[in-house]
Amino acid sequence: MPTEQEAKPAVVTPSLQQWRSPSTFRGAPGEDPLKWLKEYDRVANFNKWDDMMCLANVYFFLDGTARQWYVNNEDALDSWEAFKNGLSGLFGDRQKIYQKGRRTTKMPSTHTHTQRSGESTQSYIQSVLGLCQEGKSSDEKTKKCHT
Repeated sequence: MPTEQEAKPAVVTPSLQQWRSPSTFRGAPGEDPLKWLKEYDRVANFNKWDDMMCLANVYFFLDGTARQWYVNNEDALDSWEAFKNGLSGLFGDRQKIYQKGRRTTKMPSTHTHTQRSGESTQSYIQSVLGLCQEGKSSDEKTKKCHT
């Protein structure tokens, strides 16, 4: 005959794993995108995020120039690998930044933007590219209205 303790079903309570957040990457001079991506991957593994979730969540952990870069390039960043390659390629290689800046400032634009004193090269480039995106969107809306 089972005792009263043996007759009671065992209650299993799931332990709730507390969700972790990575630090914010801004794309500021001196920030290492590879170091940040390594931290982000650690947090993603802890949170059990797959590549799709990594890409879906990354916007919330970007700020400043890095967030503007993401917004400017969101359509092309269609996979986690594409994001990681783009981020590390742009913010990790100063020569590429310099060359992209030279190409950007040669682009004709109806908007003008000069680099402010103390503004980083990356911030300037991303703000100019943002203006280009705005101009592109405006041109597409204008074309739709006139057709």
